[in-house]
Amino acid sequence: MLRFLGLLLAILFVVPLIRSVLGLLARAFTTFAFKNTSQPAGANPQPPRVPSGGVLRKDPVCGTYVSEGLAIKRVSSGETFFYCSEECKKKHLAAKA
Repeated sequence: MLRFLGLLLAILFVVPLIRSVLGLLARAFTTFAFKNTSQPAGANPQPPRVPSGGVLRKDPVCGTYVSEGLAIKRVSSGETFFYCSEECKKKHLAAKA
């Protein structure tokens, strides 16, 4: 019975000790293996910048908001129209005629 209790206590103390050592080794390995050498030590890498969509304009036909950079533009008598698709542009031109 004492042998069983001694074995149980040894397992309760040894297993967590082994797990913590293995965790430290794994953390050290990943830090070493994936270290970015192009930046100075201690520098935090910046996340990549995502370009913004720009100003949104409302399509006069369907009411969809579309970015100026992606919109199909048409200038008529000094006024600029922004369309989400060629189909909306054709519908707008047909309604004006």
